[in-house]
Formats: sequence, C-alpha cells, structure tokens
Amino acid sequence: MAAIHYIVCKESDVFMASHGGNMGCAIQGHRAYEGHKKLITPNKRQMLPYFLNKTMTETESEKMMKKFHSQSLGQREIRVSRAGRDVTKYPVPE
Repeated sequence: MAAIHYIVCKESDVFMASHGGNMGCAIQGHRAYEGHKKLITPNKRQMLPYFLNKTMTETESEKMMKKFHSQSLGQREIRVSRAGRDVTKYPVPE
C-alpha cells in the first residue's frame, strides 16, 4: 500500500504533505528533482485563525488558501548548508 501511495502522490498534479514525515519529504524531493512539480507546503500556524473562523464564506476561504500558497510551486531549493537540511527533501546539491 505504501508503494501505491508513493506512486500516486509522485504522479499527481499537486502534492500537499499532511505532516513532515520521511515519506512526505521523499515525495517532495522526488517531485522537485523530476521537474518542479507543484507542491503545497502549508503553514498550519498561520492558517489556524482562518480555520477557526466559522463565519468565513467559501469564497473567502478559497482566496485565503490561494494567497497562502501562491509561492508553493515546487521549485528546487538549493541547500545552503548541510546542517538541518534533509537531502531527500532538498535534492539539489550546493
């Protein structure tokens, strides 16, 4: 099941990891290495107040999500130092 999950996530149009586990990091790195496939990296702390707002309409919610994720294009990120940078998540060498 994990292999099927990996393949589906790798081949999908957009990928959004639900947490920062090894599988999500590996898929993120694989997608970036293969050609800048779209990736959404949610900032859960920044989005929390909006999720708790029960009066927000669907249109407002959609605008908020697009604003928060406008820079999530799956672009390659160069590791500036080896400390604290996961090679599976950021596959492009210095």
